[in-house]
Amino acid sequence: MQLICSAVIEELEPLLQASVFSQVAPAIYIHRQRPVLVAALGVGLVDFACGFQALLGNYQVDEALLTGTCGVYPGAFRQWPIGSLVSPLKISLGDLAEVDQTGYFPAPIVQTCFLDENHSLRSVSDVDMHCLTLATITSNDPVAVRIERHYQAHFEQMEAYAFARLCQRHKISGAVLFAVANRVGCDGHKQWRDNARQGACRCSTLLYEKFDLA
Repeated sequence: MQLICSAVIEELEPLLQASVFSQVAPAIYIHRQRPVLVAALGVGLVDFACGFQALLGNYQVDEALLTGTCGVYPGAFRQWPIGSLVSPLKISLGDLAEVDQTGYFPAPIVQTCFLDENHSLRSVSDVDMHCLTLATITSNDPVAVRIERHYQAHFEQMEAYAFARLCQRHKISGAVLFAVANRVGCDGHKQWRDNARQGACRCSTLLYEKFDLA
């Protein structure tokens, strides 16, 4: 089965408006004719991971795609301005303590995962795109620059690492499709509110074409 998922149902609503899906559980829908599942699984690393794991207990998922919005770091903004669709392959877990050298991830933790290049949306993807997940949203301009430089990341997104790590653990072919809704920093939240809906619509249009969901 193919899974299309997001953190919240609002990111999936444009995809669900064509009435080809039936609701089977809260925030979970299935295509009426094809083995395609659409689900909102939770916000942030922990809740999203819990939602994804619970879903896998009820459905056999072979391929999964995470969609929604992301922020772009200042140095990458010119290449991927607000409104861009991106499909990074490299997904990493980060923390400001590691940037500041006041903390570290112990060796057993897998800090970087790579998604399936064959499953990615190659029309919007470059193999060197790098998306970072932190526990919190970065809302300070100088800190955003420091994080970007330390990890050499292009984008910031709250659920991407949980998604990528679970795909790796369960041997699921995974990909992501995000609409850039804001520049990471002090104006990010306002920009996200202004652009999130349009970004979800752009992602939905591309997903309808890729998976032939009509």
